[in-house]
Amino acid sequence: MILSDNETKFDLLNNKAIAITVVNLIKESTNQAISIGIHGDWGAGKSSILEMIEDQFSHINNTEKKEYCCIRFNGWKHQGFEDSKIALMSAIISELTNKKDLKKTAKDILEKLWKNINWMTVAKKAGKTTFEIVTGTAPIAVLSSVHDILKNSVSTEEGITNAIDTIGKYLKECKITEDTSSNTEFTEFHKNFKELLKKANIKKLIVLIDDLDRCLPDVAINTLEAVRLFMFTGETAFVVAADENMIRYAVKKHFPDVVDENKYNVGIEFSNKYLEKLIQIPFRIPTLGEVEAYNYIMLLMVGSVLSEENSNYKKLCNEGLSRIQQPWNVQYFTVVDVQKILEDDYNKASNETLIATQIGHLLSHNTDGNPRKIKRFINMLLLRFEIAKNRGFGEKINLGILAKMMLAEYYIPNFYKQLPAHLAKDGTWKEAKIIKDIIEKKITKNSTSKVDTSAHNENWFNLEKIKDWILLKPDITNIDLRPYYYACKEKIDYFTERGELNDLSEIVDILFKDNMIITQHIENLKKLSELQAEQVFDVIAQKIMESGNFEKEPNGIEGLKILTQYKIFLRKNLANFIFRLPKAEVGVWVITGWDKAIPSDCNEYNIIDKYLDELQINGNPIVQKTLKTVRRIK
Repeated sequence: MILSDNETKFDLLNNKAIAITVVNLIKESTNQAISIGIHGDWGAGKSSILEMIEDQFSHINNTEKKEYCCIRFNGWKHQGFEDSKIALMSAIISELTNKKDLKKTAKDILEKLWKNINWMTVAKKAGKTTFEIVTGTAPIAVLSSVHDILKNSVSTEEGITNAIDTIGKYLKECKITEDTSSNTEFTEFHKNFKELLKKANIKKLIVLIDDLDRCLPDVAINTLEAVRLFMFTGETAFVVAADENMIRYAVKKHFPDVVDENKYNVGIEFSNKYLEKLIQIPFRIPTLGEVEAYNYIMLLMVGSVLSEENSNYKKLCNEGLSRIQQPWNVQYFTVVDVQKILEDDYNKASNETLIATQIGHLLSHNTDGNPRKIKRFINMLLLRFEIAKNRGFGEKINLGILAKMMLAEYYIPNFYKQLPAHLAKDGTWKEAKIIKDIIEKKITKNSTSKVDTSAHNENWFNLEKIKDWILLKPDITNIDLRPYYYACKEKIDYFTERGELNDLSEIVDILFKDNMIITQHIENLKKLSELQAEQVFDVIAQKIMESGNFEKEPNGIEGLKILTQYKIFLRKNLANFIFRLPKAEVGVWVITGWDKAIPSDCNEYNIIDKYLDELQINGNPIVQKTLKTVRRIK
């Protein structure tokens, strides 16, 4: 039903060509370190290219009996660590140890490497507070990775040595009262690391770094600096997948006051040079043209009903790839093309094929050919159709018209929001046929007749903006559009008076504000009927989910809590909403704060408890660590 939005090695965009080129470059780099950038906008397919690179090396190891080892590092998931350099080093050593089972065969080298990393961890923390400790101007620092709290506040080197018992071993090695920048520990780490690769019989270690453009600027820069540290080891290769513009922004934020000899700020030029120095070979994923995006939409729609393993679907995908390989001469998929290739399987996907031809042009144009935007639109289309069926009015929904209404919702939002006020009692838009006829006359070739526009009221919409949409098949003339508004999750009750509709919209807006404002409207919340409260809840929940940002507490969460607090029948709705939050993306805010809305002694709290159990396994490292601490305290 839903297309996976995760990285994949199943190629629909000819990105495998980039992956193969990267693999060949790494193979030819022999004893030289190499850094490669995979650049592209959000959703362009960077993570999938990393997946394909790893898959390619897996085949090489199996067929050529070579020892290439790929390790994945997600910068965003590790940004809670104290130091990004140390996080990268630790992740590489840990994954390498597990992949090559080195705990026994390279035990002595691993001990040396972890000693190096432990030393650097302490040195990093000690270096931050050396001045304060020695001068006695600040309390002793917290060295969390080694020991919770130093025992006494002291101001001399002798006092430091005496005060610390548990971490004395590392502290003496890191020379806390000396300049740690001149140490040789990094050199020793490189030496030990190279020895480990030799022991593991690895020809080339390939580190695939993803989601760096989602990190805070300092984290992104520190991770790139860590890559540079490894570049002294010829047996390594780094492939960094990131939006080039976001990395430039991170460099500019990290070095805001870079000036030239004339004292002019040269932040942009410096960002470019910095990136060029760290990324030796950049690859930029080409943007899909409109025809390529159209064909991609066709493949996705057909793929929503036929599996990747279906032989005829594979033929269709291969045909799509062969067409995209000549972008200057690429041809649209027609219904006849798809029917001929799918053969007996066409009947299973005939409806989806037709819809792809109907929405392909507008969707590819409005998404600028971005693969993720296209996929998310199609996923939302399929999800809403499924929800409509499960809610009992699926037979009232035509998938093609639903897609057309969603195009209006996404790309002509003002028109979409105002349209319900102009529907007749039976849910049809009486002006639709008149407007369509006017537009068709305007675009008729050699038409000299004057077009009469007085027959419709054009002041509430822009004719130019809706003309392509209204001509799009299927035709909405004489179609009851009310079910489509409900299927599109705009759960405002369009069957009631407009005054009530506006009141509900105002309540939704209020519940997106802070607690102080919300509490001033408690009486209005109490007056809501169960149906109205559920409608308001669903609108807010949907908007939160569509925002797609869960690292920090999204706007509207407090509104849902307060609404549920006064409408306790919504407890299950809220618990289920929490359970749907993406575990890998959600921040620490989700761990606590639900008690007033869903008390821990009610049945619905079991759903939250189950979610927290799964979060402790699948959440990001910061959430896992915080959750473990919170539960231990309880």
